[in-house]
Amino acid sequence: MTKRRMITAAAGAAAFTLCAVGLHLSPLALARLALLGAALGAVVESDLAQRRIPNRIVVPAAVACAALWVAGGIVPFALIDGVVLVVVLLALSLCRSQALGMGDVKLALLLVLGLDGRGVLALLVALALAACFGVLLVVRHGRAGGSRQLPLAPFFAAGALIALLA
Repeated sequence: MTKRRMITAAAGAAAFTLCAVGLHLSPLALARLALLGAALGAVVESDLAQRRIPNRIVVPAAVACAALWVAGGIVPFALIDGVVLVVVLLALSLCRSQALGMGDVKLALLLVLGLDGRGVLALLVALALAACFGVLLVVRHGRAGGSRQLPLAPFFAAGALIALLA
């Protein structure tokens, strides 16, 4: 792991931990959010630098978040609506892989498992932020701006923080 990725992972863990402390969440929720923040920080750095979302970060973090969620008690409806949204994103990725990569779908699943019922809000906010940024690119660069690929991990991380604070 690069020094820059370790720094962004630590910053992500710190930001999400501060949110959990400020919201007076349980120790299990605090651990889950710290883990989510660390994973998001590392993934944002990777997506910006290499346009990749590494499975070696996302998959273990998703499994750990799921285990912490089970240990703290699952809210079934929060899981159902989140999984439905991830399935929709998966279908979009399979139909139009240039629009949404499989790494983005796995990252969406991590958000659903890590945010304890706030995953859908986080994903919707993230996609809205990405769409707004895309519109700005088109306004600034014309048609050429519409053909640029955006790394979605930074928008997912921002959406997760906004959903936590909402």
